[in-house]
Amino acid sequence: MDKVIDTDVLVIGAGPIGLATANLLADQGVRVMLVERNPGTSDEPRAISVTDETLRVMAQIGIMDRLAPEMLMDTGARYFGRKEQLLAEVYPASPRLGHPGKSQFDQPVMESLLLEAARQRPLIDVRFNAEAFRITDGPDHVDTVLIDEAGKLTVRSKWIVACDGGRSPVRSQLGIPMEGSTQVQKWIVVDTINSPEEPEKFSEFHCNGTRPAVVVPGVKGRRRYEFMLLPGENAKEVTTPESIIRMIAPFRTIAAEDIRRAAVYVAHQRVALNYRVGHVLLAGDAAHMMPPFAGQALNAGIRDVANLAWKVAAHVKGNGTDALVGTYQAERRPHAVDMVRLSHRIGMVVMNVNPRLTAIRDAAITASGIVPAAKSWLAGMKFLKQPHFTDGCVVAPAADLPKPAAALIGRSLSQPGVRLSTGDTAALDTVLGSGWALLRFPAGSSGNFGTEFEVQSLATDGHDGGAPVTVTDTTGAFTSLSGTGVSLVVRPDRYVATATTTPSGEPAALRSLAAYVPGLMAQASTAEHTR
Repeated sequence: MDKVIDTDVLVIGAGPIGLATANLLADQGVRVMLVERNPGTSDEPRAISVTDETLRVMAQIGIMDRLAPEMLMDTGARYFGRKEQLLAEVYPASPRLGHPGKSQFDQPVMESLLLEAARQRPLIDVRFNAEAFRITDGPDHVDTVLIDEAGKLTVRSKWIVACDGGRSPVRSQLGIPMEGSTQVQKWIVVDTINSPEEPEKFSEFHCNGTRPAVVVPGVKGRRRYEFMLLPGENAKEVTTPESIIRMIAPFRTIAAEDIRRAAVYVAHQRVALNYRVGHVLLAGDAAHMMPPFAGQALNAGIRDVANLAWKVAAHVKGNGTDALVGTYQAERRPHAVDMVRLSHRIGMVVMNVNPRLTAIRDAAITASGIVPAAKSWLAGMKFLKQPHFTDGCVVAPAADLPKPAAALIGRSLSQPGVRLSTGDTAALDTVLGSGWALLRFPAGSSGNFGTEFEVQSLATDGHDGGAPVTVTDTTGAFTSLSGTGVSLVVRPDRYVATATTTPSGEPAALRSLAAYVPGLMAQASTAEHTR
């Protein structure tokens, strides 16, 4: 019989999504085995754009202090037409999550920092050169045959999170189909180093109608160039140093030693029909693949694992129901579908080589400058919709709930810096902690010196929650809630699950979530007795 190793969660794949999953799970107090068939993390700079949501998770894991110096923060995009005229300059909307809306990063750097963080967490067992082969699901656990340098063994876990990429062997074994299509056009992607000039904080989309190109800046001399592969071109020939040097020449003079990577890729726009089979969950590219034009692939994967990690951990510890884990697909799949469609649509604008259609496109985008609503939608990158959960571990607002509070349900909570009672300032997430929290905005309070509110951590294991802490938002993020008497129930992933008026509605609000987190019933009783 094979050697059997027990763990709470087996994470398959040690790319940025798998590494983030392992760290988030360990921080929720569960044991994790992280396995990767390759000998180490990747040295290829694949994903290059991150959103504020992703950076919020990186801060939660504790690597932002080292990641930030390796990033070009707070970037926008410029779109150029077929005559290289500037069509539009777009910039993310004002940040509300404590980090810039869009930034450029280096994937190998992020992976190395996430791996370092994982190795520092005693609850994580990291194993490279280890490949998962056969998964056998059972009523209360799942067995996985693992082959590593020491031979064959069986890993018995309560859950598996498959972060094993677009060609996911786990997804294939489970027979989960993908819906969508494959993009006809192929692209040449080139990553370079030694760029001498200080980068502007804009990606460039050259929609020239002949060979569309994308240029993405980075720090420390890094830069990416992407070019459409033209009909009749050979992938091997166009990725030679000589060809790459010629293609980049209009933008910059480089030498062969400046080429970090050159490859031809084809983009897919596909989403898994199911994100869960039994005790196995898909995340990242294993669950969805999208073209790169909106820069959302990695970010969608990080949203996946931020959503699922606390749910899986709650189930492992007996604090969350199977129905809670079941909300993962309901909450994440619709937004992933939206991002796939958006990426495809932006790609169609960039990739178009039809002379008549490119002329119409250029005229239409330029004309949007005279239509304020269209200009605002484009220039503010409002097409990058934040997730909004209407189904899942959320409770619809009551009719009498103030509109500013109702609008927050199912959305990520803003993260301003808040002033503590000591006079110090801290990011709100550090006050919220890693679990459920209750935010109370007292009725009738004045907003002359900022919005004062209480933050109370909520226990879900039968113990009492923490004592309320009073903080003040001086940034204006919560001005609309000042004096409303509203309470927000905030999940561990910083999404607002429900809201009510203080104090009478809190017990009912907490009980409404008990089907997912039974421990909130005890908190409801406590709230009832203390009001």
